[in-house]
Amino acid sequence: MTDSRILIVDDDPDIRHLIGIHLQEESMPYAEASSGEEALQLLQRESFDLIILDLMMDDTDGLQALQHIRSSHNHTPVIVVSALSETEKKIKTLGLGADDYVTKPFIPSELVARVLANIRRSRSPLTTVTANRLQFGPIILHLDSLSMEKEGEKFQLTQTECDLLSVFMRKPGHTFTKDELYQAVWNHDQYDPNSLSVYINFLRKKIEDNPKMPSYIQTIRGIGYRFTES
Repeated sequence: MTDSRILIVDDDPDIRHLIGIHLQEESMPYAEASSGEEALQLLQRESFDLIILDLMMDDTDGLQALQHIRSSHNHTPVIVVSALSETEKKIKTLGLGADDYVTKPFIPSELVARVLANIRRSRSPLTTVTANRLQFGPIILHLDSLSMEKEGEKFQLTQTECDLLSVFMRKPGHTFTKDELYQAVWNHDQYDPNSLSVYINFLRKKIEDNPKMPSYIQTIRGIGYRFTES
């Protein structure tokens, strides 16, 4: 992906240099920012295909920078890199709009692999969107009739099932936190784990070849769910 330009945001110059070396091996040009504030200034002047963002920095930390990025309607993929491995921190970061989370210390080649995967995903939307209709592979969701079909088989949906599937299909590959899904579908900040899991199971019975081993609606342990390719 020689036309992909990456922004590395980290207050440690050695980390920036290490990541940069491996990006160069993939012929990906990059820019560096040593602080969240510097990154935000760069993003006002330039565009990037992906941002690698350290979570803990001295001035504007990664969470604040991420909030600024998303509040400005910048949808550039963001991979957060952090020494913090707590599940709660991962959930909060993904809920603010990060696309991926890598814990330090990391293997540079694996980080670059995630960079490539996130760029491919952002450039190749998997869902076809037309008026009142979403399609992801063999799955077609009809928003007006609250129904879906898969390989010729049709299913009637409830409004809640349709809303939940629509959220997933509009952003395939994204890891949704449980709070994020509950707010999007039920319009409430505090999710009811029982309600969410019940509707996830309803959809799996209609979408999955084997609901007990789901390939579309995948559980991301400790975080939430991801809708992805079969």
